[in-house]
Amino acid sequence: MLPSRFEYHRPASVEEALGMLAGLEDAKVLAGGQSLIPVLKLRFAAPANLVDINRIPGLGDLDEAEGALRVGALVRHNQVATSQTVGSGYPLLAAAAPQIADPLVRNLGSVGGSLAHADPAGDWGAVMLAAGASVVLRSARGERTMPVSDFLIDVFTTALEPDELLTEVRVPTPPPRSSGTYLKLERKVGDFATVAAAVQVEMSN
Repeated sequence: MLPSRFEYHRPASVEEALGMLAGLEDAKVLAGGQSLIPVLKLRFAAPANLVDINRIPGLGDLDEAEGALRVGALVRHNQVATSQTVGSGYPLLAAAAPQIADPLVRNLGSVGGSLAHADPAGDWGAVMLAAGASVVLRSARGERTMPVSDFLIDVFTTALEPDELLTEVRVPTPPPRSSGTYLKLERKVGDFATVAAAVQVEMSN
């Protein structure tokens, strides 16, 4: 099956993307596309406009600042899996990233896109909830930050408004004497999880 017809837009900056989301009717953001493209092909979604943010500089940055790991919306799963910063200081994320789907999805799929899709079979929702992460949402109206626990409302439902773009995920730096891990059971490698658990613990003195 082929997707319904849509207009394709490729903004060069966050500001241009926000202008499109504010002005276009029935627009959908394309990041990694590993969740959205299959949905379009099956016609479970048929947006009139597709806004491709993959050429926007800065959204693929992964770094530490102000006591948190800042994960840009376009950071790929494999960037997290291979990051020395994540491996040395964020054991929960380091345990989860290599378990996401298969190499193709890990190389193309994005952390921000996965959270915005809010698929209950996805991995990052549980991980970011356990890590106490927050998301940064931007629109032409301004910017707001909210905990992932408030952002994820229900199955495939988030607090993201139609004119907003998830630009960043912020994961608090784990304190000393703390750790975390992620475990999922799947029928075969790369399959959706049958069941999964994310745990972040902190030892008391």
